[in-house]
Amino acid sequence: MDDFDQIQFEKNLFIYYKHLFPIQMIVEWLTYAKDNQPEKKYFSRREFSFEKNIGGETIYQRYQQFQNANGLQQFLLENNSLDQQSSLIKYDIGAVFDKCPKKGEKLKALEKEIVIDIDMDAYDEVRTCCQGAKICEKCWKFLQVACEILRPALFQDFGLEHVLAVYSGRRGIHLWVCDSHIRKSTNEVRSAIIGYLNINIGNADAEEIIKEVKQDKIEYLHPSIQRAYFIAQPYFRQVILTDQNSLKIDTVKKKILTILKQAKILNSKLENIIKESNDSVQIWETICSQDSERLDIAKLQIILMCLYPRLDAHVSTTINHLLKGPFSIHPKTQRVCVPFNLKNSSQFNPLDAPTLPNIIKELAQIPDDQKKRESDKYVFPFLGKQIGCLQPYFQLFEDFISRYNKPKIS
Repeated sequence: MDDFDQIQFEKNLFIYYKHLFPIQMIVEWLTYAKDNQPEKKYFSRREFSFEKNIGGETIYQRYQQFQNANGLQQFLLENNSLDQQSSLIKYDIGAVFDKCPKKGEKLKALEKEIVIDIDMDAYDEVRTCCQGAKICEKCWKFLQVACEILRPALFQDFGLEHVLAVYSGRRGIHLWVCDSHIRKSTNEVRSAIIGYLNINIGNADAEEIIKEVKQDKIEYLHPSIQRAYFIAQPYFRQVILTDQNSLKIDTVKKKILTILKQAKILNSKLENIIKESNDSVQIWETICSQDSERLDIAKLQIILMCLYPRLDAHVSTTINHLLKGPFSIHPKTQRVCVPFNLKNSSQFNPLDAPTLPNIIKELAQIPDDQKKRESDKYVFPFLGKQIGCLQPYFQLFEDFISRYNKPKIS
């Protein structure tokens, strides 16, 4: 953010964790009461990790565990101390171990949600509006398409029911797959699931794309690839040809030429237009005008090359991988890592996500007598639901938790 004030940021973080961070909701979520009602120590075997700034130095604290919400809140407040020049920059969620995690002890990770992580910079090859960590409404459409493709794969192909979608606060999304059998899955199962979702099309060499999609006709392809194509196809003209003008990019042109050559579609006139033109619409319309039995497959390969989800696979395939939790504050943007509705992902705009300065301003309007601590010196009233810009995200989170813990009617 412009004119970033580190001291004010750390002051605001203390206030946020004191009054606005949804500790009870986080604990209720990670307790999975429906599955673990008799198991009183389930939550206390979950690893939390924290990134701290102490006197300008970054410190990482792993293997932290808490008995309940009060213990977590005490830790958050004790470690956000202006007097000690200490602030918690972010918190990560780790695995559930066979015993309460402590540094130096031999531990066995038993459970962890599979988290699907997609970062916008994975699309740098095909986006022209922004690069790196920067995002805008135009390039965010890549992640909207990714959600559209992944949703039926998760809910229909794998029969999953409980997927929490969370904005990372800067340039990406995290999909927390929370179904009980998924949390207990081995690294081999996790790798197989991600291997199914992460087909080698997006962000791959042209030869790998051709190898992955090696049929002559679309109807011969795996149903998941067909479905991904039919989902992505309506977005291609607006996102790739118009918003991004992606086909003018040299690396994209090279891949297209390889795909067309392998399909025996490429001729000298078409090759010259692709090489010389900087107009994606012209390039695409020229490709589409070719007369070839393999044209449909070539078009599919090009469209999925540009729009298929680009997963950060290593985040998802190991049970003990740490990942930033919901309702963190991203230190680079000061945006809150809020959940969004995966079934209506096109309505979420990351640039509208609440920011720390704005929610602190709104909190200042609440009378001081409502902010006083309770009997425990570390327990302060949760005022997050009185902050208008946070309310819909808390509601989404509460609804997700309620759906998970709702008993099934047999």
